[in-house]
Amino acid sequence: MSGLISNLATSSKALGVHSKGLEIAGKNLANINNRNYAKQRVEIGDRGSINRDIATESMGVEAMELRQNRDVLLDKSVMREFTASSGLEAAKKILESAEGALGQFLDRTKDSTSIQNANGASGGGISDSLSDFFNAWESYSVKPNDVAVKQLLIEKAKILADKINITDERLGDVQSNVDGQIDSDLIDANGILKTLAEINGYIAKAENGRPNSAVDLRDQRQAKLEELSNYMDISFENIEDSNGQIRVKCGDVVLVEGKDVSGDGVLAYVNTLADKKFTFGVADLSISKGALVSQLNARNGAVQDSRDQISALAKQLQDSINGVYSTTGSNFFKSAATTAVGKLIEIDSALSVSNLKSTFTANAGANDVALNIADLANKKFTTLSADSIDGTFGGFFNATVSKLGQNLNTTNIQLEDQKLSEEMTRSNRDSFSGVSQDEELTDLMKFQRSFQATSRFINVVDNLLDQVVNRLGSF
Repeated sequence: MSGLISNLATSSKALGVHSKGLEIAGKNLANINNRNYAKQRVEIGDRGSINRDIATESMGVEAMELRQNRDVLLDKSVMREFTASSGLEAAKKILESAEGALGQFLDRTKDSTSIQNANGASGGGISDSLSDFFNAWESYSVKPNDVAVKQLLIEKAKILADKINITDERLGDVQSNVDGQIDSDLIDANGILKTLAEINGYIAKAENGRPNSAVDLRDQRQAKLEELSNYMDISFENIEDSNGQIRVKCGDVVLVEGKDVSGDGVLAYVNTLADKKFTFGVADLSISKGALVSQLNARNGAVQDSRDQISALAKQLQDSINGVYSTTGSNFFKSAATTAVGKLIEIDSALSVSNLKSTFTANAGANDVALNIADLANKKFTTLSADSIDGTFGGFFNATVSKLGQNLNTTNIQLEDQKLSEEMTRSNRDSFSGVSQDEELTDLMKFQRSFQATSRFINVVDNLLDQVVNRLGSF
């Protein structure tokens, strides 16, 4: 009688184990396409044995723990790949925006000197406007007394000035947009830090006396770490004797310590003329990779370089055109000191069709000034001679477009290679942590058969108990 009851109790435990196995196998299958999920396994162990009068009897099996297939080394490798990919993607977006702001782009299907107008660019870009401007001076030198030619020249000059000023303004807008994106990303990153601290707290409670048992919370924490790694290069380490707590760092600065954001610090962006950097509380952050630093580098690097080159082009136009035209007693372009704030170049406000001059002589039909200015189109300037640019006006601007275009092209190539590396790393982790449909279906069948077999055994024991209690007991 006692043997039958003990067998019934042991079988009931086994049913619970098989049921748990079925549950976990089903859970794994439900997450087969979730790359943030690490497959789980039920660790089945022997409950021990007891000595009976005639033999040693097993006390059955039980679910000892729920084990998760997760490897720290693979997780950290994936985080590093995410950081690199996000940095290149962020840089690509900014460079594309800057190329659009220039109004022209490097046609990568042709040779490196092929500069094309951006789609929708009305009247072409600065390069076309430069050609039109100097062609207008050429026409003016042929017909110095033609009112229509004079009017055309002034209009072409205004168009060129507007193109230069608008291009600089658009590049400035790109930089402002980057600042706004960085601020938005920092809000998200600070939110992730708080969430990581909260999850650490939940894990500490869940794993109190049950190490490594909060597998779903650990999945959530790893997903948040990977999300944070898109913004900056971070690392994490286990805190000893802390019920599964981790420490999150960026360089030497601790961001999260267990269930608290370290020192109640906040990620911030210092954006001043003197300095542009990232901080956490009072500490400066040495971020070397990720979207945040890539955006800052692109803003202060490629975009600012393009603005500087456009500014140098405008200054050279002012200096060289006015240097020739000033012989007539006035300036063609406003001097840098009188140009309106936010403008790089403006046509002199006193200039009009009635007072436009083609010569510094009293001969109204002379064209020496117009010819000299027209010749500036092909003049090669050099910074070694205190000029603002190197090369011709058109060549200098095309070099500006080409430099930005080559930078974008290099970034695209690097991003393609990086995506391959990222996918390989993720696939390596998936082979270890990911869910295999065949494996889970096999487990489902195994636990289902075990459950059925145990159920049949319980039915047999139940029938025997019925025989003992209800039938033998009547004699």
